[in-house]
This record gives sequence, structure tokens and C-alpha cells, in this order.
Amino acid sequence: MQRLLTYRPPRIAALLVVVAFGLCYFSPAKTLLFIPYKLIGTVCMISGFSIMIWAWGLFKKAATAICPTAETAALVTHGAYRISRNPMYLGMLLILFGAAFLMGAVPAFLAPAVFFVSMDKVFIPYEEEKLRKGFGDDYARYAEQTRQWL
Repeated sequence: MQRLLTYRPPRIAALLVVVAFGLCYFSPAKTLLFIPYKLIGTVCMISGFSIMIWAWGLFKKAATAICPTAETAALVTHGAYRISRNPMYLGMLLILFGAAFLMGAVPAFLAPAVFFVSMDKVFIPYEEEKLRKGFGDDYARYAEQTRQWL
């Protein structure tokens, strides 16, 4: 699982969308026509993209690395980071849910599930350990006050 850290989360998300599309295209998928899935998908994608770009902009403004494995120069705790310790991942997760709803088929929901597990079990623990070492008590207080996802 640690090898997963060599890949960037947006690339993982993009690959999962392609796999989900393939699953939907090549399998006899059950559709989700009983709900307004296109509206839900659109709202999820727009919300996710907005959250992700907001968080990305805060990192740029703080002049700190966006790549999870790069050196962190600053601890960002305001804006989107007051709501979630991982708003970029949250945004990507919402985009994946939106894509799954837009595809309108059950197999597409494997993409957000796999993304969530890989971020929650590999990337987030790695990043949080790095932040604990780098920012000590400041990060500990922040982590105490702010939820991991929502």
C-alpha cells in the first residue's frame, strides 16, 4: 500500500473514473433512474471542484507544497481547512461521486469507495505523521479542533 504514495491523488482519481466508466460500459449495469441522478451528480462535481480549488488556492497563497510527499512549508488552518483537514481529498471524492451519479450505474460507485479507502488508509496517515513531526503541538491542536473529512 505504501507504494501508492508514489502516485498523486488526482491521477488516482482520474484512473478510477476511467475504470468506473469501463465497468459501466462493459458490464450489464443497473441504472439509478429512480432518483434525479444527473442533478445530484452535477451538484457533487461542482461542489467538489470548488472545494478542491479553494483549498489548492490556500496552499498556493501560503507557498506550501501541494504534493503529499513534498516538504511542507506552512500549516494551513483557515478557510476550507477549518471545515476539514483534507478538503482537497474531500473535493476529489465529491467529484468522483458526481461522476458516478452522472454515469447512473451502480459499478461507478466503486471509484469513490476505492479513492476514499486509499486516501484514508494510505495518504492521510502518511501526511498526518509528517505534519506531527514538522509542526508538533500546533498540528496536534489543529487536529483536535478539526475533523478529518467533515
